[in-house]
Amino acid sequence: MEQYYFGTTKAVRRNHPARVRARFSERINQSETRKQSEIANQKIAAARIQELISRLERTVLSLNGSIDAVLQGDQVRDPSHFAYPIAARTMSARRDNIRGTIAVLSQQLADIIDAQSAP
Repeated sequence: MEQYYFGTTKAVRRNHPARVRARFSERINQSETRKQSEIANQKIAAARIQELISRLERTVLSLNGSIDAVLQGDQVRDPSHFAYPIAARTMSARRDNIRGTIAVLSQQLADIIDAQSAP
C-alpha cells in the first residue's frame, strides 16, 4: 500500500526514495536499450559492407576476364604503349578504382568489428 504525504512539499514527494529508484532504473533500461540498438545497427552495417565487398570482388574478377579477352586478340600488352586497346585501358582504370573502394570498405568493416569487440 502506498503512503501519501499530506502537507508536504512537492520536492519531498518528487525525491521519495521509491521514485528516485524508479527513475534510476528507467535510465539504466534506456541506456541498455540504446546500446543494444547500436549493436544491432552495427551488425546490419557490417553485413551490408561484407555483401558489398563480395559483389565488388566479383566485379573485379569479371573485369579481369574482360581485360584478358580484349588483350587476347591484340599484340600490344604494354599499358603505356599508344596502341594499347582503349577498352582494356578503361576497364583497368575501373578495376583499380573498385579495388580502392574495396580497401576503404574493408577498413570501415574492420573499424566496426573493433568497435563491437571493445567493451
